[in-house]
Amino acid sequence: MSYLAPTATLHRNLLVAGIPITGVSGGPPWTVQYDPSATQGQIDQGNSMAAAFDGKGRQTRTLAAIYSDMQKLTTTQHNKAWADISAPAPGAPTKYLTDVGINAGPIFVLHWTIYNSGASGAQLLAAQKEMLTMYVQDNPTYLMQPTFDPTINISGDDPWVPPTFSM
Repeated sequence: MSYLAPTATLHRNLLVAGIPITGVSGGPPWTVQYDPSATQGQIDQGNSMAAAFDGKGRQTRTLAAIYSDMQKLTTTQHNKAWADISAPAPGAPTKYLTDVGINAGPIFVLHWTIYNSGASGAQLLAAQKEMLTMYVQDNPTYLMQPTFDPTINISGDDPWVPPTFSM
């Protein structure tokens, strides 16, 4: 499992929220350095996110754990998530093909499977859920109360828990 330090976690979360920042420091309290292009609304949102941040680093969740959460989505939730992730994106035919994480290669191969294998019904649904799973592992906040459906709350990471050793 990979580890992301607290300042890097908050930095990532702010960027994913679309807030133009140049850095994060401290903790707690957290100090956010904003890009000059940041609006007052973005600064207020960033300050609110920093104040609410739990100060914990994060560790990557396993694909199996994320997929288990995908299985719990309602049909409506799944359809909204699939519509968003499979929509065209700048420079790519779909959003998921813009992924640059560790799962980018498997996502590219699964793209072929979804569109060229002839899968349908339950097989196609399973492939879509696997695509969402890999994308969420690489983009941990993607399905955390997204704007297209705030009732969805699936994280690609968990708070980091230091290992314990016993003798």
